[in-house]
Amino acid sequence: MPRLRSTLNDRRLERRFQRDGYVVLPLPDPSAVGPALEVFERIDSGISEGYYASIHSADNAYKAQVDRELSAILWPQVAPLLADFSPLVAAFMVKPATGTTVVPVHQDWITKDEADGAGITCWMPLTPITAAEGKMTVLPGSHRYLHGLRGSPGFPVPYQSIVDELRDELMVEVEVAVGEVMVMDGRVLHTTAQNHSGRMRVAAYLNALPQGSQPLHYYRAPDGAVEVFAVEPSFFSTFNIGERPDGRLVRTIDDYQVDDLTLAELKAMGRRSRRVGPLDRLRTTWSGQAAR
Repeated sequence: MPRLRSTLNDRRLERRFQRDGYVVLPLPDPSAVGPALEVFERIDSGISEGYYASIHSADNAYKAQVDRELSAILWPQVAPLLADFSPLVAAFMVKPATGTTVVPVHQDWITKDEADGAGITCWMPLTPITAAEGKMTVLPGSHRYLHGLRGSPGFPVPYQSIVDELRDELMVEVEVAVGEVMVMDGRVLHTTAQNHSGRMRVAAYLNALPQGSQPLHYYRAPDGAVEVFAVEPSFFSTFNIGERPDGRLVRTIDDYQVDDLTLAELKAMGRRSRRVGPLDRLRTTWSGQAAR
């Protein structure tokens, strides 16, 4: 049986992380935020309106430069907090003062074999985030039971028809200040609201994997077939979303579909997940096709 990997060096925080799927920690040196923000201000994304992550750009040189410079500044800040992880990709997540800036309810992509746990996202504000900018909002514990397939350019999800009720009734806002980092399991359901502040909101993230993990990417073709590729770490800062990835094909699923959940069914899944052991949680899936 696979053994769950630890994510954090602090055992008390690790227990909270396993329960909720996220924790918020102070950066060892909060002054690193300044140089990270300077990278954002110096390197032009070419995108002027609406929410974007730097990996959304079609400019591979821009994406690679952001990854390289952000990683050099921020990885030394988060590495001491983590238990034997390696950086995968660093990027900006930007909400300009104009345009549509809602980040829909979603889970992050699968980036590794999740039999012993998912990849993680280290998310940190570089500018203040209040309710006006749209706080990080999560469904605590959802990493224990929402184990469907996730990748590019988009995958069906079972909660789409109940997303408004789910967000309003079950999800909670998380306070993350400038100088702090939110370490989050990639399977945690999360969202951020529209930026109504009239100010630019800038956050950075680092995706990371346990050392020695093979990076993976799941791609869903227009006909519903899913291909799983073993990729190099550089893949995540060089590929264009929507294109079929380059890499070694390791698995194919002919047609990936999911059944819709009701809010009552999702709540029941959450309750059951709190009554089983960690290894049993790995096998709990809403799709019948857990990622392996």
